[in-house]
This record gives sequence, structure tokens and C-alpha cells, in this order.
Amino acid sequence: MATIKDVAKRAGVAISTASAALNRSAPVSDEVIAKVEAAVRDIGYIPHGGARSLRMGRSRLIGLILPDITNPHFAKVAKVVESACLNAGYMAAVYSTSEDHDREQQILTMMRMQRVEGLIIIPTRSDAEHGARMVDKIHVPTILLDSFIEGLPYDVIKLDNIAAGRIATEHLIGLGHRRIAVTVGRNNIITGEDRLAGYMQAHAAHDLPVDPGLLLQGRFDQALAHDSTIRRMREPDPPTAIFALSNMMTLGVLNALRELGIRVPDDVSVIGIDDFDFANIMNPPPTVVAAPVLEMAQKAISTLLSEISDKTPPSAARTIFSPKLILRESCAAPAAERAESIT
Repeated sequence: MATIKDVAKRAGVAISTASAALNRSAPVSDEVIAKVEAAVRDIGYIPHGGARSLRMGRSRLIGLILPDITNPHFAKVAKVVESACLNAGYMAAVYSTSEDHDREQQILTMMRMQRVEGLIIIPTRSDAEHGARMVDKIHVPTILLDSFIEGLPYDVIKLDNIAAGRIATEHLIGLGHRRIAVTVGRNNIITGEDRLAGYMQAHAAHDLPVDPGLLLQGRFDQALAHDSTIRRMREPDPPTAIFALSNMMTLGVLNALRELGIRVPDDVSVIGIDDFDFANIMNPPPTVVAAPVLEMAQKAISTLLSEISDKTPPSAARTIFSPKLILRESCAAPAAERAESIT
């Protein structure tokens, strides 16, 4: 394996000069830098990353903390961040919290040990109590994606989730639905709370009461949304439409209805938030309110890299992206209204 000594010999310079040229640790002419870099390419020298980080005081490492890397929504985020980091000369360390607060704390401790230079976090909670637990865990430039944490000063990149919830519910109301179930999110996470607030706002705008019996447990979990849908559809006076607050809960709802032999949208309409790459092969292709995931992720990593390079303090700025309704085949007028229109 080639060493720095081999690079120096190939470039015709001292070992200390070759090291300074590679690490930019001392003044070296452009001519010498060019010779050293040519020598590196010629002999295939690979600097030792850990040792170099210690010398330069920089790890060139960005931490990305997601709820669940297996969720296609978050996998898209990881792909954008990894690509941007690579182009900027950084590495991305990706971890999943599994929505566990203690695991999130453990990951942050590990990230600090690895001397990451910046963090992008989709947090497990948004409340002030969680902020108080997190405040001493973060010591580098940080961007909060999809949500904020009350009491922390970091920039936030997020979707207008109230608008997303309102748009989805308005679409169903516009089709004639009045009994609209919703799979709610988790406590203390503003993403689900805002989407539910949009659902409530749409009902209020149309003077429609909200039946507490139509608020189904979901917690952003596919299995729980599935089980809640099964139970509710077996009870008297079931909903004519179901609104799922996330992509995984949409899958849970659709699977439950299929198992029950309930046709979508002939018997029940379904709408969700967050799109699917494979929507065209789903039966039926789901109508969704989509977030511009790629643009949000790109904004998050570009903002973070700018804060790192410019050494600018966080401003607690909030960048809000607008959702978009994508019409497909999982929503229709209630069966009773369709029957009346035929007669």
C-alpha cells in the first residue's frame, strides 16, 4: 500500500511538504500542490481518514437521524443527503431511531463521539420537555427536518402539515363524504398534530361535527392503522372514507379493507399523506397529498453545509414547503350518493 513517503518521492518534495499540500496545513505553492496531487493519482495513495481527521480537527462527517430508514419516504431523504455530502467531500452516517426517544439520545451520544460536523434530525418528539433533554446533546450545526423541537434554536425545514390535512379532508368533503375517519399520529409530535388540525379545520369550515369514534389509533405505524381500521369497519355506522396521516398508515388501511372484502373506492374512499414510488402498480392507485421530499431534503443539506462552512449560528428560521394533491383512483363519491345520481 502506498504511503505519504511514496507520494513525496514521486512528487520530488519532502514528506512534510507533501503532507502540508494534502492537508492544507501549511503554506504551499499551487505548483507543489499540483505535483503532489498528481503523485497521489499516479500511485493510488489513499490518506488515512481517521488520522487525517485528528490532525485537521475535522471529521468530514454529517449525521442523519431518521425515524425509519426502511420507510421509502425517509429513504429518499437519505439518498439526497448522501449524494450531496459526497459531492461536498463529506460522508453521511445514517441512523434510525425507530421512534424511540432513548435510542435517539444514544445515537446523538455516538454522533458526538464520532465528532460529526453537522446533524440533520427528524426528531421523535416536538415538545418542550424533549427539547430540555436534547439541548445538551447537540453541539454542532443542526437542521430539524419535518418537525421542530420546542426550545431548540435550530433551523427547521418542514411541510405545511396543517394545509396537507386540510387539503385531504376538503377533497373528501367535496366528493360528498360526511363520515370521514382519520388515523391519528403520535402524541408530542407536531407533524401528526398539525395534520389532524387540518382535518378539524376542514370540518369546521363546512359546519360538520367531528365524531370522536372516527379518530382511529395509528401512531404512524402500519400494523396499528391496519388493526384500528379492521375494528372500526366491523362496528355500526362505519365511515365512508378514511384519511391516513402517513404513507405507512395508508398501506395499513388499504390492507385492512382488502382483508375485509371492502372495495376501494366503491365502498370506502381512502386518501393519505406522502406519496409512493410504486403508486402506479397499487390497486387502486392511491390519491395522496404529497410532500416535495427531494426538495426538502436538498434544502436541509444545503443549509447545513452552508452553516458549517460559513460558521454561522442557527437562526431558528423556518422554511415551509407546500403540499400537493395528486388525484388517482382511491377516492369517489359515497356509494349512496352514486346510487341516487343513477336513479
